Amino acid sequence: MTGHLARPFLVFMFWSIALAGAAAEPNAGEDPQALVHDTIEKLRAAVLRDKAAIEEDPDRAVEIVDRIVSPHVDAARSGRLILGKHWRAATPGQRQEFIDLYKRLLLRTYAIHVSDYTDVQVSYLSTLPLGEEGREAVVRTRVIRPGKDPANVDYRMIRTESGWKVYDVVANGVSIVVTFRSGVDAEIRQFGIDGLISRLAGKVQRPLTN
Repeated sequence: MTGHLARPFLVFMFWSIALAGAAAEPNAGEDPQALVHDTIEKLRAAVLRDKAAIEEDPDRAVEIVDRIVSPHVDAARSGRLILGKHWRAATPGQRQEFIDLYKRLLLRTYAIHVSDYTDVQVSYLSTLPLGEEGREAVVRTRVIRPGKDPANVDYRMIRTESGWKVYDVVANGVSIVVTFRSGVDAEIRQFGIDGLISRLAGKVQRPLTN
């Protein structure tokens, strides 16, 4: 993966770390902020329970994150937004392959940093509705990490038939979708859609290391 494609994953790492330290709340399926609370509490408990297994086999962390986090991420919507103008030119097969690889890369990134999730403090600032139909919302937070400046992290979410899901994260004004779209556009212009997919596939096939 080139620097253009690697840089956005730092933003998604922000998302994973930013969720840590929250207390679970009821009715997570009805409230996007409560969903964030509930998801990370389950993730943190699983990481603490399986810490030894994760240290021995990093792929164990991928399994945990996939089981707990993936149901609350709209990877299809994110992938479509990231491909942007190239979405129409891509075949249905290329679209699905890109979305699948994109999701796998996110899982790997979460897994690599999963042991960092318990050492932060989060303040929930507000939850703002987007649009007139109430199908989208932004959960605004501020993240404090030891030895680091506070970071503002916003989660853009959409209500689907299976509940609220995150499709974009904005950390200190930097959108993962916009940043990744820029990198993907550069890759497609240089290598084509199939070339991009091939390069992403090579990335996810590498051994997972901390």
